[in-house]
Amino acid sequence: MKLGDVVLLRMEFHQTAGGKVRPAIVLLDTGDDDFVAAPVTSRPRLSEYDLPIKEWKTAGLNVPSFLRVHKLTVLPKSGIARQLGSLAERDRDALIQLLAWVFQGSA
Repeated sequence: MKLGDVVLLRMEFHQTAGGKVRPAIVLLDTGDDDFVAAPVTSRPRLSEYDLPIKEWKTAGLNVPSFLRVHKLTVLPKSGIARQLGSLAERDRDALIQLLAWVFQGSA
């Protein structure tokens, strides 16, 4: 997996039985059993940390979506249901710029 890959994850509920599937963007895969990801949502947010995915169809998403870079998480690869697609170059570049801004402490 590489930066910008869009995967569909099985998310199990912790307090009740069941779960659901949710898309996420791969940020880092070091080759072990886990990877770092950012969640994707279809609900528009008004945060400086949310990135609209302009080419959402190219990414394999069904609806206009937003990447939430302030909700990063480490997830097991075993939870991946399937790969949906990859971010288009301009969306991946925007993601890299936003991550650099956030981690440089400019936020």
